[in-house]
Amino acid sequence: MQTITKHIKNGEFSHIYLLYGEEEYNINKCRNMLTDNILNEPAEGNMNYHRFDGPPVNISNLIEQIMSLPFFSDRQLIIVNGSELFKSSNNLCDSLCDMPDSTYIVFIESAVDKRNSLYKYVKNKGTIVELNHETDRELPIWIAGYLNRYGYKITMRAAKLIISRAGVDKTALTCELEKLIAYCADTKEIDTPAVEAICTSMLSSRIFAMMDYIVSGKRAAALNLYRDLVLAKEPPSKILSLLTRHYNILAQIKDMSHETDMNIAKHLSIPSFAIKKYKSQAAMYNRYDIIRRINCCVEAEEGFKTGKIQPQVAIETLIIQLAS
Repeated sequence: MQTITKHIKNGEFSHIYLLYGEEEYNINKCRNMLTDNILNEPAEGNMNYHRFDGPPVNISNLIEQIMSLPFFSDRQLIIVNGSELFKSSNNLCDSLCDMPDSTYIVFIESAVDKRNSLYKYVKNKGTIVELNHETDRELPIWIAGYLNRYGYKITMRAAKLIISRAGVDKTALTCELEKLIAYCADTKEIDTPAVEAICTSMLSSRIFAMMDYIVSGKRAAALNLYRDLVLAKEPPSKILSLLTRHYNILAQIKDMSHETDMNIAKHLSIPSFAIKKYKSQAAMYNRYDIIRRINCCVEAEEGFKTGKIQPQVAIETLIIQLAS
């Protein structure tokens, strides 16, 4: 991230960036920083801002865009997200050699093969930034800094307790910090009793984070979180149960749109500070979409309970369906 900050400070950008790693929070932050400063104007509705999401990515269409010129501007920015081009053979390097000086590209990947020809090309001609989870020593400092921006203080012991419950993924940690900010609004001081009262287990917290990724169509990030839970020995059946419950809550929130947050929380037996998050997710669907996804969850459960499919494969396939 320091490399990106330096480029922005100096106003000198590489024409090709590769951002990759397991920490999507930092990757998104770097992407947004580059987008804001390369374009120098909002991306939304900008005719010189283009995004390709994969996998797969249509290479012919991507090459055509790379070679095009910006519209009444000195620059065009292309975001290529989850293409998996850095793990397979392709001819993209040939086009990158001839791309106009007005084109800037940011590739975003969860994993790469460093033997890949495209990776070697970007390493030689552009900038590669690997962004992984921060260490146990760095994360409490990040948590304190995040809270300090909102005028809150936290003890080191409380910060470490949050990490033990939510894990090291910053998206999951942010969910917990937002809840704590709401809970401790009167004192603006967060201690271990507050964390123990508010912060959910790693599983529940990551299900919320996984749902954020699913709702946003970020299949790779949702799958990575699921696999982290499997490595942490969380039973696939339990994960599926929580996903199904989550969608049921979204469906009921749709039906209770005219109720107050307090009434919704009481009726559904969920914390009032979580209502805003549930509502933002529910807003991404109509009721038919939610019911269809609940049915997908039921079918996945039936599939592995009857032995038609392995549990882990069933849930990975389900996540791909839900995020589509």
